[in-house]
Amino acid sequence: MFERALIVEDNECSRYYLKALLEAKGKLVETASNGEEALSSARRFRPQLLISDLLMPVMDGYSLLLEWSDDPDLSTIPFVIYTGTFTTEEDRQLALHIGANAFLVKPMEPDELMESLEKTVLDFIPDRRIADG
Repeated sequence: MFERALIVEDNECSRYYLKALLEAKGKLVETASNGEEALSSARRFRPQLLISDLLMPVMDGYSLLLEWSDDPDLSTIPFVIYTGTFTTEEDRQLALHIGANAFLVKPMEPDELMESLEKTVLDFIPDRRIADG
């Protein structure tokens, strides 16, 4: 289970929807509109889960994932990709290979999304790389 989440999403409507969904489930939520903002926010807020889009300005989700995975403090926090743009099997494999703990494709039903997020946190093992997920 997690109580604090950081959402990284440049689309204001998508960011609002996901924040509202998590808050309705009793989660404390911070948001960022790109990877650079997310790194700053994560170091201050210390989320128990990061949910990130891939296609964003300034710093995209892949770059954020690489920075996240290389940071000794942040790499202890599960990283979930939640994307509607880069959705091929190659995109999934790349994200999992470089450190994502889950790769979810938009849109998802709210209950299915929440179950996936909770499962990711429950199954999380720091520093575990999934190459063939």
